[in-house]
Amino acid sequence: MIEKKIGQQYEEWAKSYDEDKIKLFGESGVDYNEFMKSLLSLCELKPNMSILDVGAGTGLTSIAIAKALSCNCRILAVEPIDEMIERARTNVQQEGVEDCIEFKNGIGESLPCNDEEFDLVTCTFAIRHMDVEGALLEFERVLRPSGRIVIADICAPEKWRSLPGKIITPLMQFMISRKYKGEMKSKVLTVNEWKTLIEKLDLRIRSIVEFPGKREPEWEIKRVIMSIQKGIQ
Repeated sequence: MIEKKIGQQYEEWAKSYDEDKIKLFGESGVDYNEFMKSLLSLCELKPNMSILDVGAGTGLTSIAIAKALSCNCRILAVEPIDEMIERARTNVQQEGVEDCIEFKNGIGESLPCNDEEFDLVTCTFAIRHMDVEGALLEFERVLRPSGRIVIADICAPEKWRSLPGKIITPLMQFMISRKYKGEMKSKVLTVNEWKTLIEKLDLRIRSIVEFPGKREPEWEIKRVIMSIQKGIQ
């Protein structure tokens, strides 16, 4: 089950989520369109792909993929928050891509999908609210051999793991969680911690694109996109 506070955060946020998300990118000095361009590039999209979008939110990633492929694909968008799904359906209809996107209520740690069903799994700014290892194992389960996972999320800078960082970080997280209720328990890993975790699984990182903060890059949360391949061979 999704944490109650996380659910409340996104239920309340659904109506303004799209606008607020782009605003947050701007405040960090990261261009949203460039970020999405990099994400789509790492997806290595091809016609007729079967794609799973986990934690689909208001459908922004699903829509971007559908438009990039001219709807010549099948996308299943899985999202646990009903209010987000309602906004996503509206967005999909407005963009004219409803023919290739289906929605299901569900969570990343227990996907309502068959084994080896998809060529690509995407997860955009959602996995930190999940049991990360459990979700990755589910992503691997539903991927076909040599399938790909593309994850976009925030990452902690390595400085957060230094002695000063261990003192400052809980205070920063507390301040953030006063506005965003779910962030107190979110699991924000460093890039090195992601690499260590993925090495434990039958997965390998193909590439990582980092978007550090502009003001204090060594201390600010950064946005990261990772392309992960199923199978270590």
